[in-house]
Amino acid sequence: MKPHALILGDTLAGLVTAWQLCAADFKVTILKTNNNLHETPFPPTPLNESSDPLVLYGPHTHTDSLLRDLGISKQESNWKRISVEYKTGSSTLAQFPTPPLPAPWHTLWGISTFSALPYRQRWRLLNYLEKVWEGVTVLPNALDLQTAESWLTSIGQTHTVQGMIWDPLCRFLLGTSLSHTRAGNFTTMLTRVFFQSRHHSPRITSLPHLSTLLVKSLTEQLEQQGATIDHIPAIEHLQVEAEQITGVCTSNETLYTADSYIAAVHPTTLSSFLPERLLARYSSFHQLSQTTFTPRMIFNTISDHLINTPRLILHDGRFSWTLCCPTHTSKGRATLLSCVSTGDTDFLSETDQQIKACAIETLHNVFPEQPCLNPELLHHSHIVRQPLSFVPDMPGPEPSRPSNQTPIRNFLLAGSWTDTGALTELESAISSGDLCAQTMINQLNTRH
Repeated sequence: MKPHALILGDTLAGLVTAWQLCAADFKVTILKTNNNLHETPFPPTPLNESSDPLVLYGPHTHTDSLLRDLGISKQESNWKRISVEYKTGSSTLAQFPTPPLPAPWHTLWGISTFSALPYRQRWRLLNYLEKVWEGVTVLPNALDLQTAESWLTSIGQTHTVQGMIWDPLCRFLLGTSLSHTRAGNFTTMLTRVFFQSRHHSPRITSLPHLSTLLVKSLTEQLEQQGATIDHIPAIEHLQVEAEQITGVCTSNETLYTADSYIAAVHPTTLSSFLPERLLARYSSFHQLSQTTFTPRMIFNTISDHLINTPRLILHDGRFSWTLCCPTHTSKGRATLLSCVSTGDTDFLSETDQQIKACAIETLHNVFPEQPCLNPELLHHSHIVRQPLSFVPDMPGPEPSRPSNQTPIRNFLLAGSWTDTGALTELESAISSGDLCAQTMINQLNTRH
């Protein structure tokens, strides 16, 4: 008899898990719930989630593999390189140079010629990197116990430079400010993004419905493979006996049973149906119920001004970066402008007019010479509030993200918020699904 896996939720991570398990000859049932807070839309989110341009950076092995397996070619996914620019204090835009040199020389050359970074700060940074390279200086062991802000100060980066260069970069890569980010996590991210292959530089796709397309393609594949997808109103609670999950009870009093269970829902939803005995006995479940989230605010608008290539501009202020991307409307070609803010909880409670005014001011500061950014010429504006956007990596000894395997052997977690080590939410969701499926396959092989 085939082993039976029950997937709680139809998020991207859950569907990837189901797809891999079907290929491994598992019987798979997916519960599509009405109370599921779907995984965070991948930033930046434009006027509607179905046409969001995605910015990826660094290696995305699981994402590229999934696109290939689903038959989506590089030409079809429409990936393009995107340059990273900074808005400097002198009201100019400075692009971070990416010369055609092998790693890590492309980044070292880029730092040495990066005009947004004052000469003295460039020299201090290169001098520090040289000492690390030669072994004269080593990264301290306590990086996870200090903030990225304190670490940058210790290597000679001024507070002015941190606010203008490093903080917007930190918010773009990790979603949190320098003062709320582990130094260890920040340095690891910098290494993986800037000191690996130059072929892993930021890229963007404006393919309509990419995240929706992945979900649709996986759903079609699962139906062809014989997976069962049941629509249920909500999950009421998990049934636990002898330290294992034995069933899932829904709000309409239906009981679903299987050999293994994978929760592919938002942590808030998961906490609502975890039994009290699990929360009381296992610290990892209790920690999951106490998970904090970093908010994201996105202001999107359409401009009649046309651009040929997408642009990613990092800057200080309440909005940390602006994405400019070519798009099409019913009237023809146009430009999508997305101003993104992360980690600012107070911003969520402000009115739409206040947020729009702040965004318009940001756009004028970034593009002071562009008459097309006159408020009267910006239309179809839309605001996206995401109070539970993603799990931050806060300074401290404890990991912020849970692992895929829970203390209950036949109960796993799948989601972009799990500890996958991936660089972006899209890669993390797909990676988490792959890891869950592989864990279950390995457990089955071990029993046999």
